[in-house]
Amino acid sequence: MEMSSTSEILVAVVIPAYNASDYIDQTLRSVIDQTHKALEIIVVDDGSTDETASICRRFAAADPRIKLLSTENRGVAAARNTGIAASKAGYLAFLDADDLWHPTYVERMLSALHPLPEAWGAVYALHRFVDSEGYCTRSGSSLSARDSILIRHLVFRFVGNGSGFMVRRAVIDKIGGYDPSYANQGIGGCEDFDFELRTAEHFKIEAVPLGLVGYRVHAAAMSADRSRMAQSLLAVYERCVARNPQLPAFVVSCARASAHLYAFSKFAALKDWHSAAISLKYVYHHSPLLAASVITKLIFSKAARAANRVLSKAPPFGRQKQTNFKKFEEMDPVIPLVGGWSRFRTKALFRRLSEIDRCGGDCAAMSRR
Repeated sequence: MEMSSTSEILVAVVIPAYNASDYIDQTLRSVIDQTHKALEIIVVDDGSTDETASICRRFAAADPRIKLLSTENRGVAAARNTGIAASKAGYLAFLDADDLWHPTYVERMLSALHPLPEAWGAVYALHRFVDSEGYCTRSGSSLSARDSILIRHLVFRFVGNGSGFMVRRAVIDKIGGYDPSYANQGIGGCEDFDFELRTAEHFKIEAVPLGLVGYRVHAAAMSADRSRMAQSLLAVYERCVARNPQLPAFVVSCARASAHLYAFSKFAALKDWHSAAISLKYVYHHSPLLAASVITKLIFSKAARAANRVLSKAPPFGRQKQTNFKKFEEMDPVIPLVGGWSRFRTKALFRRLSEIDRCGGDCAAMSRR
């Protein structure tokens, strides 16, 4: 990809890190290898008790763009805010300490956002899932939207993780940083989605619909705590609804159904049937047919897993990885992502929410169509 006229623009990369010694080496290398070289790389060690800080110091000794800040453990939002406060750049990009960027990530993101008017405050990219060894295991969602996307993002959650979002400094000046109160209440995990929604409340957002982020899935990740993630997401939704009393009832209903579908999947995986039933009740309130579909899918998936345990003689997943999957850095980001549509996130719903996003302040009348 040919370098653009944005090559001299400074971009701050903020990396919160807590006990990330298993992955921080790969993460930092993916930043150092960016085609866009004008970077200030700020790693915030959030009270780690492993070798995270020493690994980062070795990288900083070899690359003057890297700055290591150390704080007591306060959570990812506070760590990101510390990095933001220490940065000087007009653009800020956020990367979790176990995720990866394609080498052209910063260049493509900056080239998409910088030429746009100041009303456009942010840009996001899509992702592919990677395992603990950095192999791509599956595609992330292919769905994206641009411009005024608050309502669509509230229901479809296009970004999907905290490592695919870049903002202008003006966004921080307007909305502040990340909200640390979720972690203070013991429900940290979805602060990135909260930040994206608050951005979308005030700014237009651009999309780069390419798989430029390697979103790592592993047992130690914050997202592995299913109960906390479910509670965090539900809290983010309720705060957004409270901040935006003008949202049509149809949108609020869709948003809550989307949140509780996610929460139901997490609670059901934990066999927390009481909490799962509460979330399913909310889904039923939005759509009895959708709730019935969820129950049917759960029953069939359990039956299929039971049958597979008895009948399957396929080799373990890890053995197939060497031949069926590539390392993230070897993937062509232009290869299309797949998936995203479901019985809930339908094309018809997307079109209707797009109309409501486009109508802006006069969305109540449009939502009744």
